Amino acid sequence: MFFVWFQHTNGQEDFPILTEIVTDKAALFSESETLELRKKLKAYETKTTHQIVVLTVNSLENNTVENYALQVFEKNELGQEEADNGLLILVAKNDRKFRIEVGYGLEPIITDAFASRIIRETMTPEFKKGDFYKGVDSATSEIIKLIDDPKYRDEFTNLVEQEGKMPLWGKIIIGFILLIFLSLFIGVGSTVFYKGFKQLINVFRGLITGKLSVVLFPFLLVSSLLTIGFSLPFIIMPLLFGIFIIGIASENNIDIDPFEYLESLPLTAIPITMVSLVVIFIILPLIIAIYTRSNKDYESVKFSFLKSDKSFMSKNFSSSGSSSSYSRSGSGYSSSSSSSSFSGGGGSSGGGGASGSW
Repeated sequence: MFFVWFQHTNGQEDFPILTEIVTDKAALFSESETLELRKKLKAYETKTTHQIVVLTVNSLENNTVENYALQVFEKNELGQEEADNGLLILVAKNDRKFRIEVGYGLEPIITDAFASRIIRETMTPEFKKGDFYKGVDSATSEIIKLIDDPKYRDEFTNLVEQEGKMPLWGKIIIGFILLIFLSLFIGVGSTVFYKGFKQLINVFRGLITGKLSVVLFPFLLVSSLLTIGFSLPFIIMPLLFGIFIIGIASENNIDIDPFEYLESLPLTAIPITMVSLVVIFIILPLIIAIYTRSNKDYESVKFSFLKSDKSFMSKNFSSSGSSSSYSRSGSGYSSSSSSSSFSGGGGSSGGGGASGSW
C-alpha cells in the first residue's frame, strides 16, 4: 500500500521540464505552426525579457488545470527572477481545458478579468472549431498588445467594464427584490423597536406609580433597552445598504471608510452621542410615562421597594414572556433569550490568471 501511495505521489509531481518556448506534446499544431509561434514568442522575449510560454499536453493526470499550470510554471521558473514576468498558456487536449497562468510581475497588466476575457472571446471560439493554433496565436497577440500598449490596455479595460455592466431591466428587477427584502428587515426592526420602546415606557410608568418594584426596575429597564438595541441593526443596516446600492446603480463613486470617518469625528461627538441616547431612551420615556400614568384618573407618584402589582405585570409584560420570570413578590428574575536553449529565468507565479474549457 505504501508503494502504491509513493508511486501515485511521484506521478502527480512529474510535471514537464520545458526546453522550448512552445512545447506541443498534444500535437495540436502543425510543425510549421509550432515553428512560427516559437519564432514570434522568442523574438518578443529577446526584445522585452517577457516570457510567454505555450504548453499543450494530452492529459492533466488527475490534476486540476489550475494546479497543473501552477506546478509547471513554478518548476520551470518562467519569467525573470526579479521581474517575475512570465506567462504560461496551458492546453490539455483530452480534458478539454486550458489556462492562462500569469507571473507576479505581469499580474497588474494581465489581470484575472483580462485573462478571462481573452479565454472567453479569443480562445474558446477557436478551440470549439478545432483551430487551436489560431486560438493560441491570437491570444498571445492580445497579451503582447496589452503589455506593450497602454492605450490598447485602456480600451480593453473599457470592454471588460462594459461586459460587467448590468442592463437597466436587470437593475430594476434586482432593485425591486432588494426593496422587498430591505422593507421586510425594516418592518421587523420597526416592530421590535416599537415593542421595546413601549415596554420601556411601561417600566417607567410602573416604577413611578408603585406597580413595579424598585428591585425589579433595573432588570426590566435593561431588558427593554436590549430589545431596542436588538432592533436598531434591522433598521439602520438596510438603510445604509440601500444607500450603497443606489450609489452603485447610479454609478456614483461611493468610497466611505467607516473607521476613517470615526477617526475624523471631534472628541465632543462621543459625549454628545451619549447625552442624546440618554435623552431618547431614558428621559423621553420617563416624561411620556409621567403624562400617561392613567387614562381615567391621574395616579399619584409613589414607589414600592419590593412588591409589584400582579395585574399590572400581567397586563404589560406577560406577552413578552416577562411575567413568568418574576415571582409574586417581585424578587426573582430570569431570561430566555524556440531553441533548445530556452529555460525559465527564475520567476514565479502568484496564481493569477483564468481557466477555460471547450
